[in-house]
Amino acid sequence: MGLLGFSLVLVNGRTMGRVLPHRSLALFYRKRKVSKGDIVLVKHPEFGTVVKTCAAVTINGRYSLRGARPNAENEERLGAVEGAYIRGTLIATLFKGWTLKD
Repeated sequence: MGLLGFSLVLVNGRTMGRVLPHRSLALFYRKRKVSKGDIVLVKHPEFGTVVKTCAAVTINGRYSLRGARPNAENEERLGAVEGAYIRGTLIATLFKGWTLKD
């Protein structure tokens, strides 16, 4: 968790497609309520830190996750996670797919 509930993350991977391209710099904020469709930063118990879309909120308050691309981890593979694993929701993309030039 970052300062005052904010986390600045360099997205490393292509599973979020055009929403958050590989090497995007994204700002997340920890909020109490996550809604279906929110892009979330998750400390997943099996896959580590990942960025996914909240596909659904279950009756028991768990969150079903999915990537934006067809080849991304799907809801069955990721499973539903508890709210404690959600580190924040996307509030801004600072750079999309940026690279450093020599």
